[in-house]
Amino acid sequence: MSASTSGPALTRLRLESIEAIHAGLSGLGMDWLSQEEQSRLSAMTASRRRTQFIAGRWLARQCLAARAGGRWQDYALSAPDDGAPQILTRPSASEQGYFSLSHSGDWLACAVSPQPVGVDVECSDRVRDFQALNEWMHEPDALQAIPGDAQQQQTWFYAQWTLKEAWLKQVTSASSSRPLMRSARFTPCGDSPGTAMVGQGAAFTVAVYPATPTTLQWEGCALGQVQWAGWKHSD
Repeated sequence: MSASTSGPALTRLRLESIEAIHAGLSGLGMDWLSQEEQSRLSAMTASRRRTQFIAGRWLARQCLAARAGGRWQDYALSAPDDGAPQILTRPSASEQGYFSLSHSGDWLACAVSPQPVGVDVECSDRVRDFQALNEWMHEPDALQAIPGDAQQQQTWFYAQWTLKEAWLKQVTSASSSRPLMRSARFTPCGDSPGTAMVGQGAAFTVAVYPATPTTLQWEGCALGQVQWAGWKHSD
């Protein structure tokens, strides 16, 4: 999957440690952030949140430059209080591109594509009331597909949660409307290409929408250890 070089709308996914990225930015300063980003950062008081914000904005620029071209310092990003960041300005020689960010625990994921894209990563090693969460997240008729085994139920929940979050991010980046999470339905696609990819590791789950095995390229050592599966979306 990581070596794919052909096919329409290739999407590049990168998964990194937030702490590792932030440690590598020591001495870089904050001048590379847009004015909007600097204003947003100055309003943050929690150290952990500031670290996540800085690492995410740096990773987004790195991924955009690698995928669309130009210098990473020449990308300016928005920083809305409620909503996904957008590209404000880009290098003149760069290609059209979209990006999506997600973080959970120490994980930071960024997806970049020539079309609107959504990514979501979740730490998936925490035990929760998965039955109740699944009932909240799905329409009643979709609950029949949930496995009965407790471990499989946990795996299913995190796959569905990240898929729906990635789908929502993609939909809202392409239009102003925000559909309900419960309205989206994803099912394993088996041998067919599907419309989304989920990677599940020992401690995290990551989903990208839209993506297929031939259109998704990934970077980051952690992604080499995950089990990938294709899923299809139906209204």
